[in-house]
Amino acid sequence: MKEKLFISLLVCLLQVATVWPQARVILPDSSKITTNPDSLNLLPRQVPERLGVDSLPDSLGGQLSRLDHLKDDHGMDSLQEAPRMFHWKLNPRTGDRIPTESDTVIHNFQHSTLADGYSVAMGHLGTMGSPVISKIFSDRDETETFIFNNAYFPFLRKPDELLFLNTRVPYSRLNYYRSGNNQTREDRFNARLTSNFGKSLNVGLDVDLINARGHYNSQATRHNNFSLFGNYLSERIEAHMYMNLGKISHFENGGITNDQFITDPDAIRQQFNPRDIPVKFTNTWNTLGNNRFFLSGRYNLGYYEVEGSDSLMVQRGDFVPVASLSFSSSYTDQFRRFLSHDTLLVEVEGIPMQRVDRFYPHRYYKEAVDDSVHFSSFKNCVALSLREGFKKWVKFGLTAFLEYDLRNYSMRDTVGTGYVRHRESAVTLGGVLNKQQGENLLFNIRADLGVLGVNLGEFRAMGDLQAGFDIAGRRTTLSAEAYVKNLRPKYLQENYFSKYFKWNKELGDTRRVYLGGKLHIPFTNSTVSAGVENLQNFIYFNRDRMLSQEGDNVQLLTARLDQDIRLGVFNWDNRVVYQASSNQEVIPVPTLSVYSNIYLQALIVKVLTMQVGIDAHWHTKYHVPGYEPALLQFYNQDEKEIGNYPISTLYANFHLQQTRFFVMFYNVASQLLKPTEYFSLPNYPVNPFLFKMGVSVNLNN
Repeated sequence: MKEKLFISLLVCLLQVATVWPQARVILPDSSKITTNPDSLNLLPRQVPERLGVDSLPDSLGGQLSRLDHLKDDHGMDSLQEAPRMFHWKLNPRTGDRIPTESDTVIHNFQHSTLADGYSVAMGHLGTMGSPVISKIFSDRDETETFIFNNAYFPFLRKPDELLFLNTRVPYSRLNYYRSGNNQTREDRFNARLTSNFGKSLNVGLDVDLINARGHYNSQATRHNNFSLFGNYLSERIEAHMYMNLGKISHFENGGITNDQFITDPDAIRQQFNPRDIPVKFTNTWNTLGNNRFFLSGRYNLGYYEVEGSDSLMVQRGDFVPVASLSFSSSYTDQFRRFLSHDTLLVEVEGIPMQRVDRFYPHRYYKEAVDDSVHFSSFKNCVALSLREGFKKWVKFGLTAFLEYDLRNYSMRDTVGTGYVRHRESAVTLGGVLNKQQGENLLFNIRADLGVLGVNLGEFRAMGDLQAGFDIAGRRTTLSAEAYVKNLRPKYLQENYFSKYFKWNKELGDTRRVYLGGKLHIPFTNSTVSAGVENLQNFIYFNRDRMLSQEGDNVQLLTARLDQDIRLGVFNWDNRVVYQASSNQEVIPVPTLSVYSNIYLQALIVKVLTMQVGIDAHWHTKYHVPGYEPALLQFYNQDEKEIGNYPISTLYANFHLQQTRFFVMFYNVASQLLKPTEYFSLPNYPVNPFLFKMGVSVNLNN
């Protein structure tokens, strides 16, 4: 196996050497190298209000230059031409359109197909589409109202994350990834089909399908996501629509029973493959359903500029929006079910029980485990905005909004086989003060306050500040971020009942205070960021897998360096994150996490871009959170430390006109390093050494 690995690497390097005389070296302009999008939160900007659908104004180039932080490290994606297509995300509360990049990156395309690619250090169960958790604490979002969503955050479709667009020509993107043989095959197919109908209306369809059988027993996953979206834009009216039907089914095995099958396979003294490794239970699965419906409308108030006049008529110029009135409505229907048919009766210390029951100290009903929770939310929001820049002396924009959220819960009753229902409401008042135009100073201040219902007293005050300045013709940016939050506990954090877990608690508000900053240095292709956060009454799952709250303050320090080195065709990208937690029992984090990527990149015969290299994710040893299937949550454990082992890939990535494709060998370190300790979470190894390939085709016609 090692020989095959080195032969593959040698062949790739020989290909580069063969075409070198005809190759044109790619030397990215360091002025376009910006910050990595997964560092500190960055200042959102609105789409220029005068942006037409049929064509883009001359001022757009200047506007996009102020959006460099939204690009990847190699600038504007060459698969998309800005004059033909424009992408943005939507703020569901205010209706603001925020310019963003398309999801068609060329650089490191293969990395986007792995769970490890979502963060510098990522925890997951191995199989594509399985639950995940970032080991970088600052990458984690706030706990959602439906707390089971957090484990699947990269795969859920939310209105504020959807890419809306306008395009001159019909556009299609088809992606397909595959690995493994028929028994262990992992497939993912996603596609986007969209087209404009006239200058104002765009309609599109997104499909995302995952079917992974897994390399270990009882580990299969299946995702079905279908999304219909559209937008209508005119000078006065802006409307956005989004509908998503999604379902995730994930077989649970509870992890392997003996780590020695991975760390020291020779000690087993028998031949086996990964599917022969014993696991805790079978015929058990989690199902998560997510159906979302969203509609947003915005009416712009303003006037038309006068470009000129004569004795007969006045020439009308561009429309200038002065204020906007917006309304949004969203309905979310979600459910989670934990079900097991692993009901074979066994005896444990003379007590008969179902096989799956052996791993849980408490059983609150006798039947086979079948726990389900249903949640729905009907949310309406109205906002009034004063637009920035409609006069030269108006240097900022101001928005106020009022939101009403009606929530319903249903879960198993503690006294029988029926279901208990709970209804609550939340009213939120908030506002935004921002400056998005200009070159040297931009800011965005947001605040919201719970004024009625279950979120009474909850508030968030957040701010971003960005300053830009030129040094020897190179754009340097300095930004800062801060927030103060007082967060009310979620209903499911205070009330929960299932076969193996139950609690009824009165929890205090979680208070979070954060201050951070970031500096991008174009001369050295470096980005340095740091932040410190204080958390009080932090809610987590303890070593007993029970929900707990830490009353004392916990401080967390995070520092990050993004350093890219370019020398001809040689490239070396590094992401280094340092974390220090004042209480590792409450918030465990690795001290040092590193992602390093060494590769050769060249443009061959002016047609084919080739990137060949090897990368690795690595972090220091620490007590990585464990995963509890019955809760679909991650919990703090102190039994096993994981780390000091690289999860690496050997890859070749290609781009030819509108097509991208890659081949890779995953987990190559397992073929070179002993002992093999490729665990991502306790009892959950990542996939063994395997071959993976993928292709993406963009069609503009």
